[in-house]
Formats: sequence, structure tokens, C-alpha cells
Amino acid sequence: MLNTIIITAMYHIFLASIPILVAIDIFGILPIYIDFIKDSDEIEEKHIRNNSLITAFTVGLGFLFLGKLVFLIMGISIYDFEIAGGILLFIISIRNLISGKENLKKSLNNADLGVVPIGVPLIVGPGVLTTLLILVGVYGYIIVTISFFINILIVYIVLKKTRILIKFLGKTGSTAAGKIAALLLAAYAIMMVRKGVANTIIHYLKLKM
Repeated sequence: MLNTIIITAMYHIFLASIPILVAIDIFGILPIYIDFIKDSDEIEEKHIRNNSLITAFTVGLGFLFLGKLVFLIMGISIYDFEIAGGILLFIISIRNLISGKENLKKSLNNADLGVVPIGVPLIVGPGVLTTLLILVGVYGYIIVTISFFINILIVYIVLKKTRILIKFLGKTGSTAAGKIAALLLAAYAIMMVRKGVANTIIHYLKLKM
């Protein structure tokens, strides 16, 4: 009986982990992460990485248990969060493309690079938060929390290996990859805003029907 419960729980954890992994899309945000940390030393990178993962897990867990209540009290929706996150990322990407890298990094350090934008909304954005809320209705809080924690560990392992890629690319390759990453970040930001606006319109249309 106990073995059956354990096997079932592990199976549910596996099923819940897949959509969270897809929502995080770690390999999609990896080029952007590399661009942000490629000029950092190992100690600084470790600080950024740890802060980003702690922030991502804390925000995700907090939203999982309190998100609906907070949004209800503040009168905002997940779509508002999506639009705001998209605008924030778009501003960062434009500043990256136009201004010098050092000026951008200096300004971002004031708010802690690992917290914003890497922790939120790159690692844990509206897509991940929405996925967590959907999954908790299917598998419950314990299963989803464990699945989310497993995904954060996967992200940690991937991000920890980024210096290998940086060494492989070299200085010129890293600079070129950084500009491409900035364009990808801008496109990702526009996508978030577009989805947020579209979902808001659909939501209001449903309310009027």
C-alpha cells in the first residue's frame, strides 16, 4: 500500500514537473543570462545566480499560496503582471542595445541583477505563475511545490555550467551573442505584452457575454 502511494506520488511529481519545465524554458533564457554575467567574476556570478534562484523560488512559492488573494486585494490580474513584466524586460533590452554594457550593469546592480530581471520575470514569469496555479488545482500544493523545487534545481545545474559556454564562445563570440540575446529579450518582452493585452481583451469579452 505504501509503495503504491509513493509510486503514485512520484508519477504525479513527474507529470507536474514537465509543464513547469516547459514554462520556465531555461534553454530559452540561457543566452540572456550569459549576456548578463559574462563580464562578472566567479564570486559575483555565484551571488547573481543564488539571488536569482532564491528570488524565483520565493516568488513562485509565495504566488502559489497567496497569489490569488494578493491579486484580488490589489484588483489586478495575471495579465496585468504579464504586461508589466514585458514592459520591464523591453526597457532593459533596449538599454542593453543602445547604451554601454557597463552603464546598464551599473544601473541594474542598484536593484540587484539576480532579483530583477533574472529571478523575475525571466526564470519565474507570468507563464510559470499561471502554470503553478493551474497545476495546484490538479495535483495539490505538496506535489506542485516539490515539482517546482525540482525545476529550480535543474535551473541551478544549467546556470552553473554557463562559464563553459562563455569560454567556448570567447570575447568576440560572447559580445555577438549578447547583442543577439538583447534582441531575443526584446522580442520576448513584446510577446509578453502582446499576450497580456490579448488575454485581457478576451477576458473582458467573456465577462460581457
